[in-house]
Amino acid sequence: MKVIRKNIGTALDEMYEQLERRIRIEAERNIRIEAFEGGSFSSVNWEPDAVVISLHNGVPTRALPHVFGVALQHVRQRLDLYPAVVRPPGPDSPVAGLVRSVLRELILAPEAELQLARLELDTEWETEQRHAGLKEMLRDVDAEWDQEGSPSSAFAALQYAHFSLTHPAELWESLREQVREKLPAASERGEQVLARVREHGWKTPGACLESLVAVRDELGLQQVAVIEDRRSGKLL
Repeated sequence: MKVIRKNIGTALDEMYEQLERRIRIEAERNIRIEAFEGGSFSSVNWEPDAVVISLHNGVPTRALPHVFGVALQHVRQRLDLYPAVVRPPGPDSPVAGLVRSVLRELILAPEAELQLARLELDTEWETEQRHAGLKEMLRDVDAEWDQEGSPSSAFAALQYAHFSLTHPAELWESLREQVREKLPAASERGEQVLARVREHGWKTPGACLESLVAVRDELGLQQVAVIEDRRSGKLL
């Protein structure tokens, strides 16, 4: 199939057809795929008449199947009533938005990868980009990033846990030492976050909900992130 005018082969054809049918029947929407320029590889927006999957125009063709596959899995997660991380009422900040984003990805990204694993899609380019991005972040950190209770420290702890779970072990080993050297307190909190995630996992909507709430509470982020149980509509 072709997306954003690039031929990505046939690996995702069946998955796309199944989800396109589910979106049409269960969500009464169409699916639309667009190119965009932004700070992420992809995004998914649920509009009144369509589910819009935006794919970064700069992603090379060899990496696009995996990027698109992850976006499709996030659509499937919503259809399957996996939990959401939402903004609470009141004042907000750009850092708070980043914290919610990485909290969501910490749990829902590994679940998406679990569904994609059998396809053996190329992830090398994404891994390189994330590796370089974390190294660049470490060069720019200041004292607040390691200050217990700050949103920046929570973001760093969540990133530590996320990389621990998803980054190739041979690359993470040396990078982890750099994080620990620059951000010792945030790294320790990251280990505590990891323990909460491993306690609950992410294989079912219920497990993801428990993990999200446990991690949110471990870092004291109740004023930053609300967890929505889509199965019941409750906000936690």
